[in-house]
Amino acid sequence: MATFSSTLDADLARCAFRRLPPLDPLPSAPAVEAAGRAAGLPLPADFVDFCARHGAGAFDGTVMLALPAGCALGPEFCVDMLYGVGGDPDRDALALAADTYADRLPADMVPVGTDPGGNLLLLGCGPRAGVFAWDHEHRELRPGEFDRRIDELKRIGIDVGLYDIDQLLWLWDERFPERVSNPTGYGNLYRVADSFARMGTAFVHRPEPG
Repeated sequence: MATFSSTLDADLARCAFRRLPPLDPLPSAPAVEAAGRAAGLPLPADFVDFCARHGAGAFDGTVMLALPAGCALGPEFCVDMLYGVGGDPDRDALALAADTYADRLPADMVPVGTDPGGNLLLLGCGPRAGVFAWDHEHRELRPGEFDRRIDELKRIGIDVGLYDIDQLLWLWDERFPERVSNPTGYGNLYRVADSFARMGTAFVHRPEPG
């Protein structure tokens, strides 16, 4: 019976995944797990294995991932890069969660990939397991909806001047969960796979012509 390691290896090879330089030594699996625990994020075993044996990288050709029907991002997510743990902080899932995306993402999630436009793939590290696409442009918002939400946050005492747009919309979802129609609990979050390894199985690879 294939393990998630062998399955993920095959999917990464199928999609011509390559590690990006600098090619520093990869962390051990216990070191990745310890880094996750220190950040308060119990990293799933398949992602720990990926970080210890592959690390951050990109693909030769185009890799697409199907999105749920009716997703505001469109029918597919173009996977430009996968993040790991350790090494370059711009490609480190835990560093990105703690710095670049602090208070912009659900607290139990880390970014594990991106598309060319800055949308993310998020990995659930708690009860909300699985991989999710995160739309940084919030295409789900109707005209005028952003201003209405800001006014509502002001009315409950939020100093909106302290936050950027992503943080404000995250705060609104957190403060008014009963009004979020998206089943993920966040207006710009869409489930794409049940686990990191199963995400790889769902990849559609389109090699470069020629």
